[in-house]
Parts: sequence; structure tokens; C-alpha cells
Amino acid sequence: MPLPPDVEAPSLPLSRRERAAVLARIQALMEYWGITVEDLEAPTPVVAPEAPAGPRPVKYRHPVTGETWDGSGAHPEWLRRALLKEGLRVEELRPAETQPAPASGEDR
Repeated sequence: MPLPPDVEAPSLPLSRRERAAVLARIQALMEYWGITVEDLEAPTPVVAPEAPAGPRPVKYRHPVTGETWDGSGAHPEWLRRALLKEGLRVEELRPAETQPAPASGEDR
């Protein structure tokens, strides 16, 4: 059986001691994961790739420029500028559908 492309072949054959250690490790892993020799001899099942998750919902939107950020990754420069230089608050940057509802008595 050929090696997968991402596995390098050993440069030198294993000694008897090394081979025994490798076999013991393989047996221990097989027992741990419940893998049998029959599992190893069976064809490898084909696993369908996962579909991409799609776009994430917008968490922040600039009220003037319309720039958006989904909250994933580093803070974009427009967000830093809006908060630090333009004086906007985080609550002002949340799209209307994601803003928390005001607590009772606050809207009077």
C-alpha cells in the first residue's frame, strides 16, 4: 500500500526494538479508538466536504458610510476611527435589528 502524499517514508528501516514500540503504540491507539483490523482492511469511506457557512450577520454598521463588520477577526480601521475620532458609541454602530431592547422605564 503506497503512503499518502503528505507522509514521508522513513529514511532507514526500523530496528527490532523500534518496530516493537511502533506496533505497541498502534495497538494501543486501535484499542483506545475501538478500531479493528477489519476496519483497516475495509475501503475508506468518502466524506463529503462541508458546505461553506455563508456570510455572517452584520454586528456593526457605520451610520454614515454604511461600512460593516461581522465581529470576526481584527477590528476594522473604520470602526476604530468611528469610536476614537468621530465620537460614536458602540450602541450607535449596531444595526437596528441587533440592538438590545431598552429596559423597562428607560424609554420615557
